[in-house]
Amino acid sequence: MRTIVVPPSKTFKDAALKASISIFIFIVVYIALFFLALGLTAVLSMLGISIMALKVSIWTILLGTGIISIGILVLIFLVKFVFSKNKTNLDGYTEITRNDQPQLFALIDEIVMQVGTSFPKKVYLTADVNASVFYDSNFLSMFLPIKKNLQIGIGLMNSLTQDELKAVLAHEFGHFSQKSMKIGSYVYYANQVIHNLLFQNDSFGSLIDKWANLHWIISLGVRVAIYIIIGIQKILQFFYKLINLNYLKLSREMEFHADAIAAHVAGSDALANALLRIDLSNTAYYTVLNYYERNISKAQITNNIYPQQSWVMKSISEANEVPIFQELPQVTLEKFDKINQSKLVVEDQWATHPSMNERVQHLHKLNIQQQQVHRDLAIHLLQNPQDILQHQTAQLFALVQYDKATELVSYEQFVDNLQEEKTHNSYAPEYKGYFDWRHPAPLEESLKNAEIEPESLFSAAIFNKLEAITILNNDINKLHQLTASTELPDFIEYDNKRVAKSEINKLLEDLQKALETGTKTLFEHEQKVSVLSFQSATAQGHGQQYETALSLLTETQHLHEQNYELVQKIYFALRFAQVNTPFEEITQQFEDFIPIEKELKSALQHLLEVERWQSYWEEEDRASCQTFLDGTFVYFSNPEYDTKALNILFTAIQIFEKMEWKVFFEEKRSFLQEQLVYLKEALN
Repeated sequence: MRTIVVPPSKTFKDAALKASISIFIFIVVYIALFFLALGLTAVLSMLGISIMALKVSIWTILLGTGIISIGILVLIFLVKFVFSKNKTNLDGYTEITRNDQPQLFALIDEIVMQVGTSFPKKVYLTADVNASVFYDSNFLSMFLPIKKNLQIGIGLMNSLTQDELKAVLAHEFGHFSQKSMKIGSYVYYANQVIHNLLFQNDSFGSLIDKWANLHWIISLGVRVAIYIIIGIQKILQFFYKLINLNYLKLSREMEFHADAIAAHVAGSDALANALLRIDLSNTAYYTVLNYYERNISKAQITNNIYPQQSWVMKSISEANEVPIFQELPQVTLEKFDKINQSKLVVEDQWATHPSMNERVQHLHKLNIQQQQVHRDLAIHLLQNPQDILQHQTAQLFALVQYDKATELVSYEQFVDNLQEEKTHNSYAPEYKGYFDWRHPAPLEESLKNAEIEPESLFSAAIFNKLEAITILNNDINKLHQLTASTELPDFIEYDNKRVAKSEINKLLEDLQKALETGTKTLFEHEQKVSVLSFQSATAQGHGQQYETALSLLTETQHLHEQNYELVQKIYFALRFAQVNTPFEEITQQFEDFIPIEKELKSALQHLLEVERWQSYWEEEDRASCQTFLDGTFVYFSNPEYDTKALNILFTAIQIFEKMEWKVFFEEKRSFLQEQLVYLKEALN
């Protein structure tokens, strides 16, 4: 079988050249820093020894040791990356052999022969939706050949055809197969070296802490060494950004190159179809896991999550009108954009991968046709697949500790439970999701007697406008984030059209105008719904009742909006507690938090006191909130946080966030259900 060779593109070569130049400059600077540190160590060592020899005493020995340690600690800092190791955690990995899985190994044989790489050292199965080639690495990995391992997720095999799996694996092996890809490894390691020097300092920090604690004189030497190291890190930060930007640009080109290799092995369509479906498959996989996580208190488990993953995947597809062929959703780029609700494509200079649009368009442009002959699910490559699916499922649930005997949930029970959850957490299906993110409009006195055409209330045209507004909102938020950044890209793509950097603000203005126009149209539509419902309710003698219910909902909506803003303000004010913060700053931050804490207590008290909301509360949540409301807490006493007080605070915040949404959701659902009675009457 002929080995495939894919010449690198000019863009790939340019990215590789820039990355190589940045590495060369870094190596020169690093060598200079190393020899300076070596010289500093030699000079300080001679000085320290001279001091100790001048007069032998405990003080001269301590002073000399402190001086010598300055140079040695700086030198250790500069070479510590040589001894670091990157070892993959194999928890949840199940090794398989050729004897275990001959069909899967035959597929891998075919791929490695075509791609021109070596067979994996080991092959592992995991539970998730993923495939990767990995290896344990250290500094010597830059110079010595290392056998790679292959990891294949069962969730992935459950979502792809055999041809599509072949394409995905060919992409992974493509990263290591050809000479043109080797530069990526060197750039990666150079990046890792600087990352180690800048950020991976736990063990080094422990070493200098122990050394400094020997005596206060030695600690002075350690402090000087730390200042020197901080200076070195500032130099390295510049190179980290330079190399990282060039590495990430090269990394994106490597993805395109590996895609091209995979397309030559299995065809452009096979890889494009796989890429477009993987995101959906991953969403389905985590939807299943999240269901069981929510039900840990009930000790619910299952013996096979993968039929449930397939059901969720198909359910999402049906909701988004994605066609299903031979059990698998056929996601197009248009449907992918619709599911992700965006028309904006930005080349993110910090991204390791190109966007989905870029990758799929690149594959379509290559248009390499290979006959798709193995359309069966990739899971059928496995011997005794049911045993493997159940084994991987059991490994997932083994990670959880249950307080009582577990309850086995069948496939049918899972489907019923999830549908029941969806019904419980959704508004009436007759609205077709219209009010999921829109709200009933207040009733204008001047419109009460307006003539409304009932058949136009929930037409396809209205849902198209709703979808357009959702996309506009998402893209405007993304563009605001983009324009707030310090480095704008040279161009972006919007709705498949290139937009130059200088035109981004104009695009934002145009989208904002379109949003305002579309929002006005939707609001007018919602007013029609309210008017028609009121007229129908009035005809039945319930006009005042309907108007009062709508008024109450509007009040609750305004309260929900205020509470949401309060939650954001709380998390912003307490962000300092999630990072290392100087003691005096912590004290000041908590003083600044006092008025916000009062706002939280007032809002929480209101949620607890309103009579019509009492049934929404669970006693445990009510008790936790009451503990917070009744207490006066000092969250920090230098030099320590009061962990118990902080737990009470954060528990109260989480309950408040949950309950303020629940109150609004339940009131809105109740109102929409009541409104539906009048709408049905009008529509009939």
